[in-house]
Amino acid sequence: MHSIKKIYNEYGLDFDNNRYGFGQSSEIEYTDGTEMRTHEKVKIKKVQAKYLRIWIGKIVMVIDSEKPHLSFKKKDRWNFKIVYGKSGK
Repeated sequence: MHSIKKIYNEYGLDFDNNRYGFGQSSEIEYTDGTEMRTHEKVKIKKVQAKYLRIWIGKIVMVIDSEKPHLSFKKKDRWNFKIVYGKSGK
């Protein structure tokens, strides 16, 4: 069995993971580098960070309670999403 590295619960506008746009999704990141995404809420025992992620086109802006508090990332694919999330173990 894989050991869990981090859990992400996200809520908001996300056409990638929610058929009708608005909704909730969770992602489990394992120590071996694999990931699993589900529409079920996965319980986070200890919340380590809260964040807002805005993805427009190929640019993602993240406002995070952890450092760095503001970051920009470039992705290879186009998308549009605005989500609020919590991460932890």
